[in-house]
Amino acid sequence: MHVSTLVDSIRQPEYTGANRCLPCTVTNLAIAAVISVVVGAFVPPAGLVLFVVAVAAVYLRGYLVPGTPAFTRRYLPDRLLAVFEKGSLSPDLAALDVETFLVDAGVVVETADDLDLDSDFEAAWYDRMRGLDDGETDVDELAVLAGLPPEEFRIDWHGDAFVALLGQERVGQWESRAAFVADVAAARELAARSPAWADAPLAYRSRVLGALRLFLERCPTCDGEVELAQEVVQSCCRNYDVVAANCVDCGARLLEADFDTSALEGDAA
Repeated sequence: MHVSTLVDSIRQPEYTGANRCLPCTVTNLAIAAVISVVVGAFVPPAGLVLFVVAVAAVYLRGYLVPGTPAFTRRYLPDRLLAVFEKGSLSPDLAALDVETFLVDAGVVVETADDLDLDSDFEAAWYDRMRGLDDGETDVDELAVLAGLPPEEFRIDWHGDAFVALLGQERVGQWESRAAFVADVAAARELAARSPAWADAPLAYRSRVLGALRLFLERCPTCDGEVELAQEVVQSCCRNYDVVAANCVDCGARLLEADFDTSALEGDAA
């Protein structure tokens, strides 16, 4: 058997590459390191070989210990798992205020007790969404969104959701194609309205576009009604509360954002 064939037979794409779970990977590498140190204390060469084999297994399969997702979910606290999943923003990016940007760009307007979409922006946004109904152009639209050549991208679907990959690096993810259409159309309209849009970091633009989806009342692809609801979803390693926006007609998930239920409990108290 060729080496490449053997490697392919071992590899588990559902747990590696763009699908790799960072908490599970770190947990397995830590377990491998501890076991290798213990073995190496008695037989040094065996400890080194064991660690190399363990790292290769984690790289190819996504985990070393069977039942890893359940194991990680059970023994790692939610706060630690949340850090792995969310990562952190740079100080410069964290300082950028999404609401201020949208107000300054004339995209949203402040009312007595809330924020609403500017009516002109809303009409233009929906017009652009209606013009993006051909899924064959998604890679081209993604390239324009990121400002990179389309041949460098690929899209991997996972049910209704998909991730955008630049080589092996995940550069974006959307809950559905409808969410992607909303972002592309909004980015085009923002570029036409705000000179600051082109200079904003890509991660910040992603935050702005995600925030705008909170204002969607109609589905970008089927024009069905969009409904907001609180849900509990399960990732590889933990359960967490989210606010989700779904189309009641086609079922497209337009938004999923972490929601802190302790805030509600504090209000109730």
